[in-house]
Amino acid sequence: MRKAIYFLVLCSFFKMTAQKEYVKTYFKNGTIKSEGWVQQNQKVDYWFFYFENGKKKEEGHYEANKKCKWWLFHNSKGEIVKKCKFENDLINGFSILYRNSQIIKAEKYEMGKKINEWNSLTDFKKDNKISF
Repeated sequence: MRKAIYFLVLCSFFKMTAQKEYVKTYFKNGTIKSEGWVQQNQKVDYWFFYFENGKKKEEGHYEANKKCKWWLFHNSKGEIVKKCKFENDLINGFSILYRNSQIIKAEKYEMGKKINEWNSLTDFKKDNKISF
């Protein structure tokens, strides 16, 4: 019986420490700086980062405190300027660059190193079997 109680207390402790918490940080002027999920002191799931003017700066997924999946990067006006795919905190896959909400360039990376670049959407579509 004593072992069963000890086991239940131990399981409860680990369950409590493994819970996710939604956290927010702020600039000195009071505007939000970042917000997202933390689990065991590491960023997980979806996060948002902001400029001091309150506009989004970047947003995307974390896994064990490292960027993963697709991330969006914004300029200080809040417009999307780049969309990149990450793996293990490095750009890995396509990176699409925008100006005035239009695609202007595409790049391909392998674990942080650029391996190709396209300066027109036509060339990009020709080389890659991706539809928009």
